Amino acid sequence: MYDLLLLGSLVSGDKTGYKLQKIVGSALQPMRKVSSGVLYPSLERLEKEGLVTSMMHEEGRKMKLWHITTKGVNRFIELMKEKIPSDAKRNDMIHFKLRSLDSVTFAEQLDILEEFRLFIEKDLEFYQKAQEDMTEHQTRFPENAERFRILGEAYELDIQIAKTKLSWIKKQIADRK
Repeated sequence: MYDLLLLGSLVSGDKTGYKLQKIVGSALQPMRKVSSGVLYPSLERLEKEGLVTSMMHEEGRKMKLWHITTKGVNRFIELMKEKIPSDAKRNDMIHFKLRSLDSVTFAEQLDILEEFRLFIEKDLEFYQKAQEDMTEHQTRFPENAERFRILGEAYELDIQIAKTKLSWIKKQIADRK
């Protein structure tokens, strides 16, 4: 999962592991950090695969700089074109791709945005149906009406977030056409 973000971060130039850790951390949801125990093994694997190289750089103090290779750029483009799986990592993958839209063609940007739109439309449909069910359950199960009302309100938040995302996506698509 981190390959996309690490390679995408290096497309714009060489970076230290510390800088990459900050970039990856900022791309994840708040309160989720990337440990050195995840980052450096990922970079070392990418290096073994020939997707990145590293070199020691001495400017004041010693530090290792990571550089993307041509093979790494090609792999990054492949990852950007891959369909996003419908699993627990879906939101992270979407956010990673959105942060790297400038690295692909406009047609590829539109494909990514359209894929995101379809995911959000399905989510919205799910939330709206669940909210309807909660309203119905309030009547059918009066002893738990308050619980179902609160659940319905929580789904309202999900609905509003999905609508906001759809509005943003539609603007991004319109700006690229």
